[in-house]
Amino acid sequence: MSASPLIVLIDGECPFCSRAAAWFGRRNGRGRLIFGRNVGEVAKVLGEPDGGDAGTIVVWHGSRRLVRSTAVLALLNALGGGWRWLAIVGRLVPKFLRDAVYDFIAHHRYRFSGCHLGARLSLLDLAE
Repeated sequence: MSASPLIVLIDGECPFCSRAAAWFGRRNGRGRLIFGRNVGEVAKVLGEPDGGDAGTIVVWHGSRRLVRSTAVLALLNALGGGWRWLAIVGRLVPKFLRDAVYDFIAHHRYRFSGCHLGARLSLLDLAE
């Protein structure tokens, strides 16, 4: 991938997603990642469906729309260093297997974050 920024759209109300975005943001020393909500103005400009693409991360790299495990591998690659090597190894795993793991985590993301569906945590909560 070239040095152009990646636009990362996440579910801003999901605690697991917000924490994952914060994790990537702390390692974004090269400034390659730009984060936004999957239902915000940026998402609309990019042509995302109304209400966002629930249950998945979306990464825009130029005009390419990446989702699920492919999006996560793009983020790891953008971080560089050892994370890039992890992305390279991850691409060796067949996409249907990577996506099955992604889907399992996405389906249980509230449980993994220690929250139930009624608990909300925004990206701004993590910035404090």
